[in-house]
Amino acid sequence: MENSPARELGLQRRLVAYKTYAAWQEVPHAVYQYEPDATEFFSEFRKLKEGFAGGSVKLSFNTLMLKAVALALKEAPILNASFKYDPEAHNGTITENPLINPGVPWILPGGGMMTLTVRDAGGGSLLDIAGQVESIRRKVEKTDFPRLFLATAKPVIPFDPGEGLSPADIEDSTVTVSNIGSICKSPGQFSLLEILPPQVFAVGISALQERPGVYTDGSGERAIGIRKILPMCLAFDHRVLDFGDLVPFISRLDKLFAEPEEIFGW
Repeated sequence: MENSPARELGLQRRLVAYKTYAAWQEVPHAVYQYEPDATEFFSEFRKLKEGFAGGSVKLSFNTLMLKAVALALKEAPILNASFKYDPEAHNGTITENPLINPGVPWILPGGGMMTLTVRDAGGGSLLDIAGQVESIRRKVEKTDFPRLFLATAKPVIPFDPGEGLSPADIEDSTVTVSNIGSICKSPGQFSLLEILPPQVFAVGISALQERPGVYTDGSGERAIGIRKILPMCLAFDHRVLDFGDLVPFISRLDKLFAEPEEIFGW
């Protein structure tokens, strides 16, 4: 049987290959698997979502998690930093970013994915973030992606995005938040994901999974029941961070999952 003819990467895959190659060439990845009980959190989300019904924007679980991650990053700003390393000098510089701009992988109309930037998720309200996500969705539908990829790779090429995405929509992200649970409901989960330099942290969110677990019931008694577990992969650049740097981030999420009513104030 003859081999299929070799073919080169398309523009979208070339862009992804360039970014991920740098990630694995430069960054020593370390990973923590975080698996909080999100049963009550998801229940409160469904109530909050009803309040958005009929409005100009929709509330998704992914949007809610962007805000949750941003608030947790406020407790651990070193995770929202940029890092420049000089291997010759064996030294580097760390700069904490003033804004929390999650880079969110997005499925494109013709297949493939691109990481798009949601800006100031830490300072914006939940409605603001949902509005940005809706705006990105509309822009994606009106984007000439081959021309956008060329403009990204070679900024000197004139590019008029019209009502579609511009290079600014894929720049300036400070942390990657990838929610595969929004596109795949199977019981699998992230075990590792790349950190895109100069970022130092990435969050991979998998689909909610029903598992037996121990919890405190309404009468304050310990009980065993079916719980909704939210697997999250927390990857960090070990040149900059140790696990202790993640503790404030995790502690803030622990508090949120234990007391999810706060989401109604977001």
